[in-house]
Amino acid sequence: MTMQFLRLSCLALSVLAAALVAGFFYAYHCSVMPGLAATDAVSAIKAMQGINAVVRNAVFAFSFFGTLAFGTLAILLLIGAGGWPLALALLGTAIYGLGAFFVTLRFSVPLNEGLATVVPTTENAAAIWRAYLEPWMFWNALRMVMSALTLAAFTASLVMLIARAPGGGLRFPMADMSAKQSTRPEH
Repeated sequence: MTMQFLRLSCLALSVLAAALVAGFFYAYHCSVMPGLAATDAVSAIKAMQGINAVVRNAVFAFSFFGTLAFGTLAILLLIGAGGWPLALALLGTAIYGLGAFFVTLRFSVPLNEGLATVVPTTENAAAIWRAYLEPWMFWNALRMVMSALTLAAFTASLVMLIARAPGGGLRFPMADMSAKQSTRPEH
C-alpha cells in the first residue's frame, strides 16, 4: 500500500463523512424541525426527545466523529506532501472542528439534554418549545453551513491531490486498455 493510496483513501473517507453530516444537518434544517414546529408543542417536544434518545448510534458516529477523525488523519498523512491538499485538509478540519463539532458539544447537546428533562403539558409545552426551537435552529444552521464548507474544502483537497499525481490524475486500467486498442494500426 503506497502513501498516495493512503492519502487518497483518507481524503475520500473525509469527503464521505462530511457529506453525510452536512446532509444530516441540512435535513434537520429544511424538514425535521419545520415539521415538528408545524405540530402542537407537546407532540414536537416528545418527538424531539425520542429523536435525541436514539441519534447517538454507530451510523451517526461515522459521520459526526469520522469527519473530524478522517480529516485529522488526512492532515497527518499529507504533511510530507504539503501544498494545497494539506492546506485545504487543515482548513476543512478546522472549520468542522470549531464550526460544527464544538458547536454541537457546547450548544446543541446542552439544549437537547435540557429538553430531555422536561415533562411537556398543554400548559407549559408552548413556552418550552419556543425557548428550545429558536436557539437550536440557529446553532443547527451554523453546523449545516460549516459542514458544507468542510465538504467543499475536503473535496478540493482530494481533487488537487489527484491532479498532482504522476501523470496528472488517476489511472484506470480500463482506460489504459482502450488506449492500447486504439493505437493498433488499421489494415
